[in-house]
Amino acid sequence: MSSPPPRPESDPLVAWLFSLRGTGIKWDLDTAEGFSRFLGSPQDRFRSVHVAGTNGKGSVAAMLHAIARAAGLHAGLNTSPHLVRPEERIRLDDEDIDPARFRALVARLREEAARALARGAVPRHPSFFEMMTAAAFVAFAEDRVDLAVVETGLGGRLDATNVLHPELAVITSISRDHTKTLGRTLREIAREKAGIVKPGVPVLVGLAPRRVEDVFREVAGARGAPLHLAREEIRLSVRVDGSFTVTTPRRRYPGLRVSLPGRHQARNAALAVRAAELLAERGIPLDDPGAIRRGLAAVRWPGRLQRLPGDPPIVLDAAHNLAGVRALAAALAPGDRRGRAFPARVLLFAATGGRDGGRMIALLAPAVREVVVTHAGVPQGNVPGKVAAEALRRLRAAGRDLPVSVVEDPGRALETARERARDAGGEVLVAGSLYLVGTVLGMLGEVSAPRR
Repeated sequence: MSSPPPRPESDPLVAWLFSLRGTGIKWDLDTAEGFSRFLGSPQDRFRSVHVAGTNGKGSVAAMLHAIARAAGLHAGLNTSPHLVRPEERIRLDDEDIDPARFRALVARLREEAARALARGAVPRHPSFFEMMTAAAFVAFAEDRVDLAVVETGLGGRLDATNVLHPELAVITSISRDHTKTLGRTLREIAREKAGIVKPGVPVLVGLAPRRVEDVFREVAGARGAPLHLAREEIRLSVRVDGSFTVTTPRRRYPGLRVSLPGRHQARNAALAVRAAELLAERGIPLDDPGAIRRGLAAVRWPGRLQRLPGDPPIVLDAAHNLAGVRALAAALAPGDRRGRAFPARVLLFAATGGRDGGRMIALLAPAVREVVVTHAGVPQGNVPGKVAAEALRRLRAAGRDLPVSVVEDPGRALETARERARDAGGEVLVAGSLYLVGTVLGMLGEVSAPRR
């Protein structure tokens, strides 16, 4: 499991942790399960909800965590990847894990991993992601959290987080992404995501094409897991002012607001509301309408249409696949219903390998005036020149005349985009790669998110 490069660190412990990326990784659960058993199965000492999906899983997880906090629960949140600092992946109540505690935990787990390997308890040394997952589960167990909301890293069936035995599984959406690992068809991808379904544990499925619903029916039926389809159980109505009403089999929630912008976040919020109700049926008190309302209004999730004021303003969004970019394009679409002027946006763009960066740029083209293509800042990043060439080909085929330039170095590219946006009296939009968003936040000296 890869991660954005850390900010420059002199700490050899953090350097060691990051050295585990891409080494000794095999696509199975053997190491995660063996290491968990060696540590005493910390994931069995707290109640949890497991969240998978192609898009929206991080947002839904953050919303559920915020609802839990508003309901007065001692709650943990485990997400990936991080944007700037690895501590962002482990949240305890309203704060990321303390850096000193995190380093002490990693030091302890490094010794445990060496012992586990020497005793044959694991087939190979835990990877970066497996170590981070273990760190989160140990922290949640030691803190005795009432509920941990855990986001999968990649897929579900063979993801290191799948050692969990949760109270609820949530699968937010299914679309094509990570096809080399998860499969090239939607049905193959759906089956991998459905791997988080556990015997007897309810599963809530969000935005999934109807043609793959039978995959979830089959898996849930085979495991005796009650299946809840958002299409059948949730009605969502969004108003022009951004407020929305969610109607479920249990209740109607009028006039809700979520602190994350974009219509797609209202869809994610509706899924979080239904998940909260299903958790309440498992004895976790999250269905209080007031707590749901307060939690959605207070949720923080950086890098999702996150706006940084300045000259020019910078908007960062983690959209990094076609489905995510379509949602971003819809959120940015010109022709505002209230007649507001369309801002002069300069798109700073990068993509990682296996993704159609040219097509993503073409999808965003109606909302921007210029594009600067750079490198994602990780070895698996797409070649910027090739991305730009493909984008120009698609734009010309569509009859669009949009300036597209290449600046390989992300730092220089950011300055170029800022200068051009400033000259136009507009803003910079950073999109296409989580790694690019994290790199830009790091260069700007931003932490993971402002504290509330």
